[in-house]
Amino acid sequence: MNNFSGIYFHIPFCPKKCLYCDFFSVTGCPRDTLKRYGKSLFDEAERRLGELSETKIVSLYFGGGSPTSMDEDFFRNFAVFAEKSGINLEDCEVTVEVNPADRGENWIKNLKNCGINRVSIGIQAFDDKVLSEMGRRTTVADMEKNIPLFAKYFDNVSCDIIYGLGKNREINQELNKIFELAPFKHVSAYRYARPERENAPQLLDEDETLRQEAEIRDFLQKRGFARYEISNYSLSGFGSRHNMLYWTYSSWLGIGAGAASFIRKTGVSSRYADDIDAFIEGEGLSSVELTLQERLEEFLLMGLRVKIGINLSDFKKLFGKEFFELVSEKVVSDLVSEGLLKFDENRKILKCTEKGSDFLNAILLKLFDAIRC
Repeated sequence: MNNFSGIYFHIPFCPKKCLYCDFFSVTGCPRDTLKRYGKSLFDEAERRLGELSETKIVSLYFGGGSPTSMDEDFFRNFAVFAEKSGINLEDCEVTVEVNPADRGENWIKNLKNCGINRVSIGIQAFDDKVLSEMGRRTTVADMEKNIPLFAKYFDNVSCDIIYGLGKNREINQELNKIFELAPFKHVSAYRYARPERENAPQLLDEDETLRQEAEIRDFLQKRGFARYEISNYSLSGFGSRHNMLYWTYSSWLGIGAGAASFIRKTGVSSRYADDIDAFIEGEGLSSVELTLQERLEEFLLMGLRVKIGINLSDFKKLFGKEFFELVSEKVVSDLVSEGLLKFDENRKILKCTEKGSDFLNAILLKLFDAIRC
């Protein structure tokens, strides 16, 4: 996907911040701030669009925070922005993250009319006790009411699940009930990482966490889902196009307070400050040209997360040298011998084995140390 690119729009507004959340978001903003912020998003995206001029935009993604905080006019303005910018939404995967507690059928129908063709529903758990522990404002009743409405208007529906918290959870039972509500094509199953917040939920022990993970994996595989990335499963043809841009070291613009961008050709990374007022005023953007070490680490970190692995021919085009000119061949050979990494038959692709996917952090630490700049 290296000639492709995408745009991420960060919506940092939430009625209530979940206890597990570590993303930049704020609560209690007046409606006028949301409107001004929405206008600034599309103005800024239009201003920076030239950075993607040598690529084809294939994905637009609204994340948060909670994009369901934004009213119907915001998404109508998005459709106007896309048309004005020459972006054909029919050629793009256009995703909006949604909280099923927030909106009804008219809002959902408007999404469809504005060119959105994929929704990612933040479920996290299907148990009111666990949802309360997470600090979610969503209840099982909210999901039973609204998830079928999203499925009514969208063929491409994804959901997020968090595991590794919630003692004695019946994950299989939760998943069965979730799939009764909609024919999901994609599931992101994230292992809980406890943020540095006093009232954040406690981590489960390792054995219980691994049990939950195994139950999710087995449930999805029995339904025909493939694990194409460490935390992501999909039916054939429904992998997240936007996330694949990240994992294949492609270019993207991140627009909004707290959002980051990366331009593959220049190796320049940029980020907006976690400041809504600064973003509205056109301030707070900083850029840095990554060192070769940092670029190599990012390439390895992202590429080994996905099942397709790292294309070594692409590596040479990107970095100007063969892979083993910059990474110790002995270290890689040792990881292959340990059954953690493997090459394809032509030695043009390097990827994690199934076993290696469970030890990715340890693999990466060894590879980072093996970089020779």
